[in-house]
Amino acid sequence: MDLTTGNGSDKSNDGWWTEENALPASPISTETTRESEELHILSQNFAQEHSILAGIAANMRSGFILLNAAEQIAYSNSSAERLLGIDSQAHHERGIFDVRKQLISLAVDPNSAQAELDRIWYQPEQESFTDLALADAAVRWLRVLSFPVRDDPGRLLGRGVLLDDITLERSAAQTRNETLALAAHELKTPLAIIKGCATTLLGSSTRWDPSTLREMLQMIDTQADRLHDVLNTLLDVWKLDAGAQNLRRSEVHIAELLKQAVEEWRKHAPGHQFALLVPEEDIIIRCDALRIEQALHHLLNNAVAYSPAGSSIKIQLETNDVEIRLSIIDHGIGIAPEHLDRIFDRFYRVPHGEGLAGGNGLGLSVVRATIEAHGGKIWADSPGIGQGSSFFVTLPFAPSLQGVVFPQAGVSASTTLSSGPLPTPRTGPLRQSQRVKVLIAENDVRIARYLRAHLEEQQYRVYTTSHGIQCLRQLDLEDPDILLLSTRLADMSGLELLQRLREFSQAPVIMLCDECDEDERVRYLDLGADDLVTKPFLIKELLARTRVLLRRQQPDHEQSTVESIFTTGELTIDYAQHQVMIQGRPVQLSRTEYKLLSTLAQNVGRVMTHELLLERVWGAEYNREVDFIWVYISRLRRKIEADPRHPRYILTVPDVGYKLVKL
Repeated sequence: MDLTTGNGSDKSNDGWWTEENALPASPISTETTRESEELHILSQNFAQEHSILAGIAANMRSGFILLNAAEQIAYSNSSAERLLGIDSQAHHERGIFDVRKQLISLAVDPNSAQAELDRIWYQPEQESFTDLALADAAVRWLRVLSFPVRDDPGRLLGRGVLLDDITLERSAAQTRNETLALAAHELKTPLAIIKGCATTLLGSSTRWDPSTLREMLQMIDTQADRLHDVLNTLLDVWKLDAGAQNLRRSEVHIAELLKQAVEEWRKHAPGHQFALLVPEEDIIIRCDALRIEQALHHLLNNAVAYSPAGSSIKIQLETNDVEIRLSIIDHGIGIAPEHLDRIFDRFYRVPHGEGLAGGNGLGLSVVRATIEAHGGKIWADSPGIGQGSSFFVTLPFAPSLQGVVFPQAGVSASTTLSSGPLPTPRTGPLRQSQRVKVLIAENDVRIARYLRAHLEEQQYRVYTTSHGIQCLRQLDLEDPDILLLSTRLADMSGLELLQRLREFSQAPVIMLCDECDEDERVRYLDLGADDLVTKPFLIKELLARTRVLLRRQQPDHEQSTVESIFTTGELTIDYAQHQVMIQGRPVQLSRTEYKLLSTLAQNVGRVMTHELLLERVWGAEYNREVDFIWVYISRLRRKIEADPRHPRYILTVPDVGYKLVKL
């Protein structure tokens, strides 16, 4: 095969290929026309194969170089020339170009690069690679792979060299390492304080007065809260990044949401002036109200923290045909240009002078993750130090359903969606107050999206996850009405997940089975599955099976929600929606926290002993695990009490238990 250089010039005399081995060495008889024709056809086929291979190599994103036995370039594609910073004409005119020396000259550390390249260069018969950090080159990190090239008998003709840009791969790994290191640093400080106070209190050689004891206990409590906040924020960011945090989208009057948030900050920061500018018309977007409100509070907190008292903060809402644009402008200390691109990174904090507030560097990263999860964008701008800063957010009016992908190749769109939305039965879950919650545990993203699109079309509230551990956590947080579990997940089998969830949950389960025999299907049913379907499945049938299982659950559900609303003071429990509110604002509780609060509410005004609460919430086998009660009561108080240290609702009866007060 006559290989050519990247610019198409003939290299038949470069030592890699010659006319002598251009075709198989067979005598051509001038008297045998048939043999001549066969040779001509063979030559044409050979030229066609060469053309195909040369075309593939020329269009490769990786750099590709062929070196003959004398280490001369027989072929190089344009990607290799770009990555090495060489000119194809120049290196052919010089006759000999040393690829190894060129790589060493580009390296950040030439000595280290030479040692690595020597290791692979002087062993041409072995395949090996190394990663090089480059300076003054087209990329920052380059992976160099060397492999031997042989002919059919196995003789070594030379070597091939592949060059790959791994800058993004290295940057991602470095970012992960930095994030973990910073997370460890943020967690170590409160842990050290908690450990120090606990060790001091445990010391038996000193008698502490009550004020000192209270001070140390308060430090432990404060640092535990800080630890809890950092961990929750980290989990939120990582879940949003991974797409594991489900957004509860609903129609939100965004101007009203802004007015409420600004009014709260006027009370919280009376030394600042807030100017809110919104259009007169009512603006509705589909979003997760709690997540957007959280992001808005982070942005307003940032504006207040880094602007002087008495200064004004301007919040402006604008719209066009497809999205809203929110701007928050302050007249504070400003942001230097070199920090603008990094302020949304996790744990990144702009260095400021003394006396200024300093957070943990997670607030803005949470905001970015939330906005991007909604399909929006966020960026910052600042004229410079001392000239204030502006944050801009865009959000689409409605989420885009891009490319609903079907569960298996070969299933056409026409067979599923051409007939329009599936009809919802009259007895189905249509009322907002009684929307059924469905949890999907599926490792295949295509199938998860496919199921979610159809279930949400039927007005189910859908949560998705690809990991078994995440599924178990979601069960605790959401208490879904029905589960769709795949037999294969990212971290465990569907069989193991089914066994674990049946230890504490009786929610109906439909298994989404890959190819499995009769014995496997029987095993799933014996271990607690209520139904199963085999992939690829028909969506109408799956929805019907879902409705059947939900109908079987209705009598118990209706019986448990005879009293639909419970109220005490500003605390409201809506049993129908499985929701808790304080001052009309939803409070997110885990399954166990909700069950504990509901148990207290059903016995309002009465003292519930530790043992009775443990038996009602966790089961009879936990009636001695008093630590469970302490932990969950503490969590509940942080979520529903204005001052958890001086509770109004959940009161402690020393050495006995707890009671919920009717206000």
